[in-house]
Amino acid sequence: MSIFENISAAISSVFSNKMRTFLTMLGIIIGVSSVITITAIGKGFEKSIATSFEILNSKAMQIIVNWGADLSAKDKIFNEDVEKVKEHPNVKYASGYVNFSATVDVKNPNEKGTLSGFGSNLEFAKMQQNFFQLKYGRLFTEQENNSAAKVCLIDEKIAFDIFGRKDVVDEEINLTIKGKEYTFKVVGVTDGKNVDLMGNIMPIPINTALEIFDTNEVDMLYVEAEDTTNLKRTQNEVIRILAASHNTTDDKYLAMSNMEAVDMVNKVLKMFTLFISFVAGISLLVGGIGVMNIMLVTVTERTREIGIRKSLGATDNNIKTQFLIESMVICALGGIFGIIIGYGIGSYLGNMLNVFFEANVGMEMHPPVLSMPVAIGSVIVSTIVGVVFGVYPAGKAAKLDPIEALRYE
Repeated sequence: MSIFENISAAISSVFSNKMRTFLTMLGIIIGVSSVITITAIGKGFEKSIATSFEILNSKAMQIIVNWGADLSAKDKIFNEDVEKVKEHPNVKYASGYVNFSATVDVKNPNEKGTLSGFGSNLEFAKMQQNFFQLKYGRLFTEQENNSAAKVCLIDEKIAFDIFGRKDVVDEEINLTIKGKEYTFKVVGVTDGKNVDLMGNIMPIPINTALEIFDTNEVDMLYVEAEDTTNLKRTQNEVIRILAASHNTTDDKYLAMSNMEAVDMVNKVLKMFTLFISFVAGISLLVGGIGVMNIMLVTVTERTREIGIRKSLGATDNNIKTQFLIESMVICALGGIFGIIIGYGIGSYLGNMLNVFFEANVGMEMHPPVLSMPVAIGSVIVSTIVGVVFGVYPAGKAAKLDPIEALRYE
């Protein structure tokens, strides 16, 4: 009996009892569809992150204090450190960066809005041009920074929430920062296209922020390199410059580039996806046990058929091959159906997650992505499961004595 005849006979046998075949495949379908759903959504997340972070400056890096080290007051980062860091030949721009939050009156007189603001110099706007695409007005000037002027930039969304319109240049905003009230003049309105990454931001001159908080300490230094050829080396050398100026050691500071941050997020996401896929893949084991159980039942049901085939000259290998192929066909079909169902569920869940993220985060999620290597691998693995769990029933069928099999009722 040729391999093609075995395959044809196996397929005929599989489809002779469709309901039982479907129930047998169910464990395989659930296992494969779970893996496909999780990996498709995971790939969609990766695409979303990559798309969102494309607007970040790949040459930029952040330098912060290493809070895990034994720090003293002299180890803090100050605004004066900007000029020292810029002495490095591969540093193009540098800026101090100070975070703060503020409450502001909005259109509804009974409500208060919360803004996440930051102080920086004009070089920060050059480093992050995608966040400073002006729709109305201008950036604050160097003179306004030097004089610690109470001026700010807001995006169109914030402008509409506060004033009910978008062009609000020269309007004044009353902010409450750390319990004190300040009046800021709006000098520019940005298009707000990238607020999903930075939230409701409000840039102000860094000297203004430092004056409000009565300090010269900054949260971090934001630095752009001339080129990324030796970005890691530049990071280390900038840290050394900073440590030397503070008369301390290099371990007091940490530096990370924007692209390193993106890579770190992707690695965590991939590890999480892999772990969940592994857990979901356990159901393949359960499905394989179900296949073996049904194949044992099938061998018992077809004992007389096996006896007849053996009496007509079928060898043990012929019998074993047919039952192995039946087991493989069941699992392979389960894998194929699992891929189709898994991607369908992934697409549905992806649309639901997209609605959630747009409503709550303002970020559009990339549709789930079906990975062909994962899909092909799932079919191969499910087929291997069919082989592994079909060996015992096939061997039992092959070992049947033809005379005893013919007597079986």
